[in-house]
Amino acid sequence: MPNIPQSAKAPVFRQKAAMCAGYAACARSDADRSQLLRMRDEWLARAANQDWLDGLPPTPPPSAMAVAIPL
Repeated sequence: MPNIPQSAKAPVFRQKAAMCAGYAACARSDADRSQLLRMRDEWLARAANQDWLDGLPPTPPPSAMAVAIPL
């Protein structure tokens, strides 16, 4: 990605992941849906790697994916 500062890459990757997730929700076939979800996962992995390269702490998982603590 030319001309984008290192610290600005992770948010761009997360935005692309969100776009893939939105497209997957509207996919017409299971094959298209699974490919778009794989692409989403790859963009999220790139964002996490960029955060690591920038020295930032890992981002917590979304609240829907978080593990509940039993009471």
